[in-house]
Amino acid sequence: MEALKSWPSEVRSTCQRHGRGATADQMIGQLLSRAPAGEDGVWPSRPVCEALEWVGSQEVAKGFRVGAYNSRGAHWRDEGGKQEREIGARYRGFAKRHAFEYPYVAGVLESIASSYDREASWNDADAKVSSRLPY
Repeated sequence: MEALKSWPSEVRSTCQRHGRGATADQMIGQLLSRAPAGEDGVWPSRPVCEALEWVGSQEVAKGFRVGAYNSRGAHWRDEGGKQEREIGARYRGFAKRHAFEYPYVAGVLESIASSYDREASWNDADAKVSSRLPY
């Protein structure tokens, strides 16, 4: 676990010296978002949560959100926002599991869930409009 804390520190320090601090933080966040769930099935695992809490950077959170969002990959659209509501609920469940012990991580996960909620609403509205079009 200590290695997972010291690695971001070393990377951040080196990149900041070369004027790439924000980019490094975003890439660290993206890399951490690819970590598997813990043995208990909760994502992210405890070591990743510890590293995220320790760094606590908005740029790392931004990278983590991008990585989590991109992990969905290519997908087929259903009509409406059902898929996004399900994904948002999954992230919200992870946020609730981490809320007490890792509040920073819970906040990042909640922001991911909220973005899926917004996307679900948009897709619902788009489906309603499309259903009224004659073609």
